[in-house]
Amino acid sequence: MFLTIAKGPQIAPNAALECALSWVALPNGGTTHPAGQVYIGKVVDADLVFGLSKTALHGADVIATHPILLPAGPALLRIDEVCFPVGAIAHHHTHTAAGFRVLTRGALQIEAGSDARRISQGDHWFEPADTPVRAVALQSTGVTSFVRCMVVPPQYEGKSTFTLVDPADAELPRLQMTHRHIDHPVYVDAG
Repeated sequence: MFLTIAKGPQIAPNAALECALSWVALPNGGTTHPAGQVYIGKVVDADLVFGLSKTALHGADVIATHPILLPAGPALLRIDEVCFPVGAIAHHHTHTAAGFRVLTRGALQIEAGSDARRISQGDHWFEPADTPVRAVALQSTGVTSFVRCMVVPPQYEGKSTFTLVDPADAELPRLQMTHRHIDHPVYVDAG
């Protein structure tokens, strides 16, 4: 299977999508959390569309496509938003699920292993499951936030996939806020 992110509803219109979820920014999304809302399916005025397909998708609106393993049986396509106020740090952690992130406001420094990079508004990145990562909000005013789409094992429905690498970090401030939009069941025909 492939997880794709596109910037509009024309996510390979002739492709057989197994599932699609759309994120639409709210008119006042620059000041609210969450900054958008999610719809099932492709939405005409969507800012982002996340889709699962059996083949890699291509086209003018496709931002990125990545192969992804689905758990045996049903899975969940989760979309949530993470918001970082000034000074927030997501200490080294992992997620049980893989997926894309798209920065919708502000700037982050993402550290994974020995790699550190600056992520700016509009940038996307893919995080494999169980990969340690640290994120630092870089803005001096306002907020930084990203939309995240992950393929989640069904036992995590309604539950966090977040695990701190060092349990001692639980004593440090956790300023970021997460808003889960949807855990949408996905059933893919293996044939």
